[in-house]
Amino acid sequence: MTTSLPWLQQTEQRLFKLACQEQLHHAILLTGPAGIGKHILAKQLAHLLLCLDPLPDGACGLCKSCLLGKAGHHPDLLQLEVTSSISVEQIREISLLMQNSPQQGGARVVVVPQAEKMTESAANALLKTLEEPGQRSFLILYTAFAEQLMPTILSRCQRWDLPAQYGENSRQWLAQQSPDPVPDFLLELCGGAPLKALTLQQSGEALTLAAQLKALQAYLHSGSGLAPLQKQLESQPELAALLYYTVRHWTLQQQQLPPPQLFARVARWCRDEQRILGQNKSLALTTLLLDLHQQLR
Repeated sequence: MTTSLPWLQQTEQRLFKLACQEQLHHAILLTGPAGIGKHILAKQLAHLLLCLDPLPDGACGLCKSCLLGKAGHHPDLLQLEVTSSISVEQIREISLLMQNSPQQGGARVVVVPQAEKMTESAANALLKTLEEPGQRSFLILYTAFAEQLMPTILSRCQRWDLPAQYGENSRQWLAQQSPDPVPDFLLELCGGAPLKALTLQQSGEALTLAAQLKALQAYLHSGSGLAPLQKQLESQPELAALLYYTVRHWTLQQQQLPPPQLFARVARWCRDEQRILGQNKSLALTTLLLDLHQQLR
């Protein structure tokens, strides 16, 4: 079965067709922003490859292999669990699966999320499997940070890019998923990632972001209200996106190009934010907001 995500369906159809014709590359790399649906596409493709009676639009959902996959107990499917990094031991687990004969008589499939988290030694260990995958063995990797992968990994995978979605189709889909109105800014603030936008909408965080966006814009206009604004923003997980969105749209409204140093200033804050603790973080954010007001007034 295909996903219900309209922006993925064309890519799905192409991948499924190649799989059904046994022309699919043994190593697939799905790339695109977090919240675009890479994990859903990887799961659907994995189940299709394992299906004993595949259909043009995906796995049949009824064969023994599909039922095992739904139950999460398919012996020929390995879904890596990723935390802070992907270790050599996990790559060895992949190699072991690929070396063994498939227990269900079909394919062997490994799904590697957040592939950018492979350590250098893990990536080097994966190269042999990528070069000699074995018959009917498939690796599906996905990442939002393809540029962080080693060139040797990139060169051995067939890359499928899932671009950010800002169009009317994704906006309509997002509106259909929520009983409440979706803020106009949300999809752009999320970098064109509809699933991330939906999470923020369903959690109520979109309303908080809307209020903070309004407060930030008011501060840039007047220069007043700095202290309460700083307290609002300090614990906001989406602060980086909020700042970039504000700077971009402020300059558009003023019909002028943003000073290059302005984005550099925001980028520096975003890079250093996690390293700054306690009172120093509050002070650094206050300084950033003062700089933004000074440069945008």
